[in-house]
Amino acid sequence: MDRIIRGITKDKSIRFFAIDATKSVQEAVTIHHLSMTNSVIMGRMISATLMMAADLKSDKNVITLKIDCDGPVGTAIVTARKNGNVKGYLKYPEVEIPLNEHTKTFDIQRAIGDGTLTIIKDLGMKNPYIGQIELKYSTIAKDLTYYFAQSEQIPSSVGLGVLVMPDGTVKKVGGFIIQVLPQTSEEVISQIEENLAKFPNLTDMMDLEHSIEDIISKFILKGLEPEIKETSSVKYKCDCSKEKFEDGIRLLSKKELQEAIDTNETLTIHCHFCNTDYNFDKNKIEKILKEM
Repeated sequence: MDRIIRGITKDKSIRFFAIDATKSVQEAVTIHHLSMTNSVIMGRMISATLMMAADLKSDKNVITLKIDCDGPVGTAIVTARKNGNVKGYLKYPEVEIPLNEHTKTFDIQRAIGDGTLTIIKDLGMKNPYIGQIELKYSTIAKDLTYYFAQSEQIPSSVGLGVLVMPDGTVKKVGGFIIQVLPQTSEEVISQIEENLAKFPNLTDMMDLEHSIEDIISKFILKGLEPEIKETSSVKYKCDCSKEKFEDGIRLLSKKELQEAIDTNETLTIHCHFCNTDYNFDKNKIEKILKEM
């Protein structure tokens, strides 16, 4: 089951989030026909956004991660709610680039290139919170670690992993966020650093059937008595509907609607998040115009 766990160590010095998002990312890959490189990028962003959304106060609150870059990816956006629903898209979903010739792994840094990472938190207030940093690493995990330190002044460690098979299917996707709370002792910080230094590859451990609960308790926070306070399910789900897009059609002027009727035009609105087209034919447009 795709899920997020969140908790805190017994001494209240470290809080943590961890996620298994395998099925949710596979759903995104299927919907958007993602290349293998983009599957890794989308998987990392989905995992990170969902973990950050788990820290929101209300299911009505929304958090969005957006990457604008000069690499082949172009733009990548992921939006999530506290209830575990997530959606996203990439501007060029099917673009593929060669593996890194030295490491023989997906060349995420080359795919992203230079650009910015923007975090938007809609907390139901008049204006959303917007934080933005220049991409220093273009790996997403290290950039988020830098973001937490610079924009939120929270010392953190972010780990994100996506294991993609040669046929393009997603086998394992996971992540963790470890955050140091005020007055944490140097001894505890040193223990975390030692644990992280010894920790193998995240998705390799998941592929060996280590659960995210085990990864936190037996490896990342070993010796620090982590306590899981909440476990919640997550899934890829777009909240669009024809009714919502009809509200957008109603924002058109009567003149524009009449022109569509006169030319027998079908108005089509495309949802980028679920790759669905919503069509409004002449009869539907006439009905909308009469109700205006």
